[in-house]
Amino acid sequence: MNPMVPNNELPMLTTAAAGETAGLRRLAEETRVAIELLNYQVGRLPSPNLLLDLLPYQEARGSSRIENIVTTNDALYRALAFGEDSESAKEVVNYKKALFAGLDILRDRGVLSVGDIEAIHGTLGANAPGLRSNLPEFENSLTRLVRVKNGAREVIYTPPHSKPLLQRLLLDLLEYVYDDEMYPAHPLIKIALAHRQFERIHPFLDGNGRTGRILNILFLCQKKYLAQPVLYASGEILRRRAEYYAALAVPEEEHGAERFAEFMLEIFRDTARRTLEIVNRIDELTAYYVGDTFLDQLKGNRNELRKVMEAVFSKPYVRIADLTELHRETASRHLKQLVDKGVLREEKSGRDKVFLNEVLLGIFQADDKENGQ
Repeated sequence: MNPMVPNNELPMLTTAAAGETAGLRRLAEETRVAIELLNYQVGRLPSPNLLLDLLPYQEARGSSRIENIVTTNDALYRALAFGEDSESAKEVVNYKKALFAGLDILRDRGVLSVGDIEAIHGTLGANAPGLRSNLPEFENSLTRLVRVKNGAREVIYTPPHSKPLLQRLLLDLLEYVYDDEMYPAHPLIKIALAHRQFERIHPFLDGNGRTGRILNILFLCQKKYLAQPVLYASGEILRRRAEYYAALAVPEEEHGAERFAEFMLEIFRDTARRTLEIVNRIDELTAYYVGDTFLDQLKGNRNELRKVMEAVFSKPYVRIADLTELHRETASRHLKQLVDKGVLREEKSGRDKVFLNEVLLGIFQADDKENGQ
């Protein structure tokens, strides 16, 4: 296929989806077990909402890094605490907003429409919301995917061209994902192939990668594999970015669909296992810091201290005002003890204060260093 020519012959997913080989189905089942174990462990946490403040933002941060939008954990949580939205932090915050907007739609209606996908994309704050409306008579208006190597730009793919065609392809993709009676492939294989198809459709001028990764999470929730959006797949894709793009580029005649499905199933499986390690580590840390062994090291009323620790380990950061059951001076004194112990780090913006949970955020900083990020 000529990469300079729009791929208007892109087959509908309902007619071109890969068959299930025995090996692919075994991998899908192995992946299912890993995801369902993660989902079970998340449900057992004393404060599952903590993960909705930690993991979705890590997912958003990883997804943005794939797009070369880089922000640190400190910048991200300062943006959340103080509203100091650097451009990169804003991208990450918008990602989480878009993710949860999609979850709200699923909880309300159970399925997504093409219009819903457009709305999710719009919430990302993309430069040009809505499906592409390229002008067919102008060559320069075509959307093209390029690879930059040694300063030279090489066009590697030109996605389908024509808004009605994009709409048909997206409707077909959703039909394939949702109609399990007509298309009875393993749900995880369907999600993997839907991701490949979405990225090949490339329906928006920008933000396609982030939208596609959000759809992965939403489909996993819709298929009841996840009760909460805690599969941090963007991190694993970032670690294997070159392989990811190479897998997307494999043509049909070389079993591109099957090979990409295998790659994405590995991504989902390995992500579930890595995330389970994070969940277990959070559980261990929470149990220790809320328990008597640590509380014995602090000064003050035991019941007050336990309430402080429960609040501190319910979100990535805490303010004095969050400790509503305590007098402000008492709350401040207890939080200062935790700063001295290295559990919290005090940050200021003007007269405002916030206490970042160094212990929890340290889990992700260690994960970043391990993977050279």
